[in-house]
Amino acid sequence: MRSRIIAAAALGAVMALPATPALAATPRTFGTSVDGTCDTATGEWVVDWAITNQSDTSALLIVVESTPPASRLGSLPAPPAGGTTHAVQRIPGDSAGARLDYIAVWTDYPGGSYRSIADFAAPGLCEQAPPSA
Repeated sequence: MRSRIIAAAALGAVMALPATPALAATPRTFGTSVDGTCDTATGEWVVDWAITNQSDTSALLIVVESTPPASRLGSLPAPPAGGTTHAVQRIPGDSAGARLDYIAVWTDYPGGSYRSIADFAAPGLCEQAPPSA
C-alpha cells in the first residue's frame, strides 16, 4: 500500500509541472561600463560604452534614451552571447555628461528582457588645444 501512495504522489508531481519553456541556463543580463577621454583636437568628449552580454543567447538591443540629444546614439551593436561590443559617442566638451538607457530583448524567450541605464559624468571641461605655431 505504501509504495502505491509514493508512486501516486510522484505521478501527481510530474503531472503538475507547468508546460512553459525551459529557463535559460544562465541569467539573461547585460553589463554596461563607460569610459570617456578628452579629444583635444576637437574639444569633444569621446564616450566609449562597453556593452557586455552576460547570457548564453544573443539579444536585440533597443535604445530607450541617449543623451545629450544633439549627439544621441540611434542604435547599438548587439554583442554575441558572452561577448562585448562598443558604441562610441562624441559629446560637446562643455557637456556635463551622457546617459545611455537601453533594453535587451531575447527573441527565443517570450517576455524576456533586461533594461540597463548607465551614465558618464564628465570630470570637467574638455577644451580644444590651441593650434601649434
